Amino acid sequence: MASTPLRQQLSTMRQSFFDEGLLDHGQVSYLETLENEDDPDFIENIFTLFLRDSSKYIASIEKALETAPDDFPFILERMMYRLKGSSASIGATKINDETNKLRGFCHEGDLERAKASLQKLKAEHANFKQKLAFYVGIMKQVKLSEC
Repeated sequence: MASTPLRQQLSTMRQSFFDEGLLDHGQVSYLETLENEDDPDFIENIFTLFLRDSSKYIASIEKALETAPDDFPFILERMMYRLKGSSASIGATKINDETNKLRGFCHEGDLERAKASLQKLKAEHANFKQKLAFYVGIMKQVKLSEC
């Protein structure tokens, strides 16, 4: 069957996310229970939304740190809260951890450490985004091959 190698690749990639600490096994397993025949693309959709939204949140955080507008603390907190929530909802452990570190530096008022932390978050996000986008692409291929 043509989908067997794709399914194996998908399984291997999924396990590597857990092994590398990129995704939380428990959270992903929970999300997988929500996928059903009424919403067969649930996991694919939620990962795709995370990829789109998290990039926007990080760009907004970066802009707020660079320009420091009058509502700087409010914008930062709102965007970090959204990024933390969306990363936790899909089990993106490292993104969530880096966001928490960034929030801590911002709450302490340590702008230089916050900027350095943002760079680490951006690097972690870029790595995760690349891997997750590839994973979502394989998910789509598997579903197409099974039609």
